[in-house]
Amino acid sequence: MKGMRKPPGNPWCGLLCRLPNRPRPKRVRSGPPSFLCWKQVFLCGLAMGFSILPIHAQRGGGGGPRGSGGRADTGIAFPGRYPTTQPVWQPIPDIPPLPKPVIADDEKCFPWNLSEVRATSVSVTRLKVPSKARKEFQKGCEAANKHKFDEAEQHARKAIDKFQDYSAAWVLLGVILEQKSETEEAGNACSRAVTIDPKYLPAYLCKAEFAVRTREWKEVLDMAEMAQGLNSQGDSYAFYYRATAHLHLNNIAEAKKSALQAEALDVKHSEPFIYLLLAQIYEQEGDTANAISQLQELLKHNSGKQQEDQAKKYLAELESQQSLSK
Repeated sequence: MKGMRKPPGNPWCGLLCRLPNRPRPKRVRSGPPSFLCWKQVFLCGLAMGFSILPIHAQRGGGGGPRGSGGRADTGIAFPGRYPTTQPVWQPIPDIPPLPKPVIADDEKCFPWNLSEVRATSVSVTRLKVPSKARKEFQKGCEAANKHKFDEAEQHARKAIDKFQDYSAAWVLLGVILEQKSETEEAGNACSRAVTIDPKYLPAYLCKAEFAVRTREWKEVLDMAEMAQGLNSQGDSYAFYYRATAHLHLNNIAEAKKSALQAEALDVKHSEPFIYLLLAQIYEQEGDTANAISQLQELLKHNSGKQQEDQAKKYLAELESQQSLSK
């Protein structure tokens, strides 16, 4: 229409202020109509802004990775803002440490005191022994301690049936069969233990012991040196078998050296047979005084009746020889 002025400022204001079927009033530079128009624009914009915020919150802001429905939760809670039915942050429970592999102390069942003379590494085979096989082993051990060797043999064989590579069960079977005077089968059981686990110390001590029974001194020496190589800290049993082999091979100097090493490692004086061996070595050297001293040392410590009787008899013979030589 000719002579009509353009709406002032923002065109949105013109749309909001224009009323249908009514003539547009003339523009007045000051007065309530212009003030009301801008007030309506401000209130309209404010209302639109507040209406957008809840939608943004419901959609997660649109800033997250695609397919996630929006921005990932940062875990920070703003009290009184963006109410939610789930807690924004929850503490993570402590994760319990992984259990260590169980290694049964099967060596306590053997005639060697090996609780402090364990190999520095544990083979994977020993970790695979099932619990049922270990239960049979323990039953066999208990029966052997009660001198029920037939029953002990049955449990040892059951343990082997449940796990063919159970080296400790093979050693136990060898010890039991030796008690039943089945020497050949006992030696074969110990040999099987060595084949299964070349790092298992009792298997070599078992073979060395049976080689002593059969007086195969070269075999005793080989098993003793292999056993000694398994334990970097030394083993009194390995030195004892080595000394025994050298004594019977007439290597007196090497026998004495190994026997003294075995004595030094036996700090608790729990192996009286070492003193008996040293007495024999000193006697071979012609040193009767030191031989008598070793036997007297043996009798000071707790030993079995059989060893005590043997030591007393041996001591009486040496004292008789000493008195005749004076």
